[in-house]
Amino acid sequence: MKKNFYFVCLFTLISLSASAQRWSYGAGLGGSLYHGTFANWHVLPNDKELAMTRPALNLQVRYQNNPTFAYRIQTVFTDLRGGTGNRVSPVTVALPVTNFATSIFGIDALVEYNFLNYQNSVRRVNNWTPYFYLGASTVFAKVSGTQDAVAFKTNTKMNYALPFGIGFKYQLSPSWGIQWDLGARKTFTDALDRPLMEGEAAFNLSKGDQYLNSSLTVTYTIQSVFCPTY
Repeated sequence: MKKNFYFVCLFTLISLSASAQRWSYGAGLGGSLYHGTFANWHVLPNDKELAMTRPALNLQVRYQNNPTFAYRIQTVFTDLRGGTGNRVSPVTVALPVTNFATSIFGIDALVEYNFLNYQNSVRRVNNWTPYFYLGASTVFAKVSGTQDAVAFKTNTKMNYALPFGIGFKYQLSPSWGIQWDLGARKTFTDALDRPLMEGEAAFNLSKGDQYLNSSLTVTYTIQSVFCPTY
């Protein structure tokens, strides 16, 4: 009877551990770079625009129930900087002289597609993979700055964004892993760098600002499952 109990206990422990290992938690540091009216580069930013890269912090929870797909909820804290003085081409003669700073708090719901059959706890299979991610974001933004020498400041506004990008993840051990990703947040507002004009719609499909975001994140996968004692 005692032997059977320990067998059941061991089987339960293995089963619960396998289930628990589907969840991981992470925190990471990186940077964000504005792209919009005052930094409308096509392939690569110029030196002045690149110098506007701002630090970013992310916190995440990820769930993986098969080797191909994972689902991630994350928050991102960052800010954006820019202005007409950083834009070299095209010329900005028609634009008002603007400098701005925007604080960003974003909530992302992401789906990751692993290009390899990634598993984070089995040694004899892939414990690294490149991946692609896509999802939906809510972005809370507050903008301040000057426009034609007139100061402006907006209240915090909630906007929507389409996040997408690529990344690479590697499991260092059954518990600890790292991931790096690079992507963009395509927002549906033209108000990340200026106040909206009177009567201007807050939601804009075609002229929304965006920002790039890159981060290196350390993840921890839950391993601790305790067998009941009597």
